[in-house]
Formats: sequence, structure tokens, C-alpha cells
Amino acid sequence: MGLGHGAKRPAHLAFIRRLPCAVCGVMFEVEAAHVRFNDAARGKLQALGQKPDDRWTAPLCAYHHRTGPGAQHSGNERAFWEKQGIDVLALCERLFEVSGDVEGGTRIVMQARRLR
Repeated sequence: MGLGHGAKRPAHLAFIRRLPCAVCGVMFEVEAAHVRFNDAARGKLQALGQKPDDRWTAPLCAYHHRTGPGAQHSGNERAFWEKQGIDVLALCERLFEVSGDVEGGTRIVMQARRLR
């Protein structure tokens, strides 16, 4: 499968928005949160300011994604995910593998939440 930088995958983003928030589990106002930090071991590299491939998205409610204090976009993104105790890149990879399967994706998100 292609891993082009910034690849648009609208069907995958729609799938992500149908899943529960990876942090709190709510099912409303869920957004596809792009993971922007690099991880060479996983082949996730992009230039500073370049939008990541849509495969590197996780479901977050608006509060945890953008609007709440300590939201993903409010500071150090890697620290945000570490604080949640979620390996977000593994989560993104697993969700991409089942893209379109909302039931399977929900199980993956709920498992990631339980492992924290």
C-alpha cells in the first residue's frame, strides 16, 4: 500500500469520525486527528509543516483534539499521547488495516483505551 506523504483518503477519514474518541470514548463531535510527529522506525516521516498522510489519523472528540485545555493541538503532540498512555501510531496502523469496519475499529479504540 502506498505511503505517500499527504495522501488524501476521504473514506478513511469518514471511518475515523464514526469511532469513539480514543481518550474519553464519547461518540459525538469526533474528529480525525492527524498525527504530525515523525517516527522513522514506523516509516512515518514528513517535512516540517507538511500534512501527514490521512492514514496517520486517530479519533478524538473536539475537546481532546482542539478545544480543551491540554488538547492535542495545544502543545507537544507526542507528550499529549504519552500522557494518555496510548501508542497512537500503533492505533493508527491498526485502524488503517480495518478501515471501513466500524465495529472492528471501535474494538481497536476501546482496547487502546483499556491498555492505558
